[in-house]
Amino acid sequence: MIAIMNKDLQTLTRGEEEVMQIIWQLGEASVAQIIENMEEPKPKYTTVATFIKILENKGFVAHRAVGRGFCYYAVVAKEEYASGMAKSLLASYFNGSLSQMVSFFGKKEDISVVEMDEILEIVEQIKGK
Repeated sequence: MIAIMNKDLQTLTRGEEEVMQIIWQLGEASVAQIIENMEEPKPKYTTVATFIKILENKGFVAHRAVGRGFCYYAVVAKEEYASGMAKSLLASYFNGSLSQMVSFFGKKEDISVVEMDEILEIVEQIKGK
């Protein structure tokens, strides 16, 4: 069961987020399966196990026994975490203004005509609701 992210959840470090991305992708995984899905150079088993323990303490994952080991699964949905991070970015760097953020990325990033059309289409769909 995946819970909705609440304001008490902490942000994730880069390593923690990498582990969570794999768990979100796989649905559930053992430490060995997580390592198998990581890029080279692969971290040590103990490093990933430590990340998992931290993620459990932060309320992001839980586990179930499988044989002599454990299988870990997300209790915070990827979309909920992403939403919280996006809101935090918006508040921290753009005074809560979505238009300022879009303007920033429009000026600083190479946005293709296709991407710009997609953004405009999304805006039109939202306006039509």
